[in-house]
Amino acid sequence: MAQHDFNIANASFPTVRADINNVLTAINTTQLGASAPSTAAQGTLWIDSGTSGVLKLKLNDGTDNIELLQVNISSNVVTSTMSVTGTIAKTDPNALPLAIALG
Repeated sequence: MAQHDFNIANASFPTVRADINNVLTAINTTQLGASAPSTAAQGTLWIDSGTSGVLKLKLNDGTDNIELLQVNISSNVVTSTMSVTGTIAKTDPNALPLAIALG
């Protein structure tokens, strides 16, 4: 678990250096943890590791943590229950198809 409050307090050099390294680890792991970071605010992205074998990407909307997608870490299958309101259309006739390979 790597979460941080993103507040670097005044302290001795070794303590500040350790705190900065902890912030960088939290950024690098997208605030990975079994629950939302205590300082989650509107726009905070974080990864919920609270379900065994599954990582859930969540976005805080200022009130709730909205699940954007899940990754099964055994099969590398990505799923989402999000729905799209509106129209998704290919508008560029010269656009190339996009394929994403996981794993």
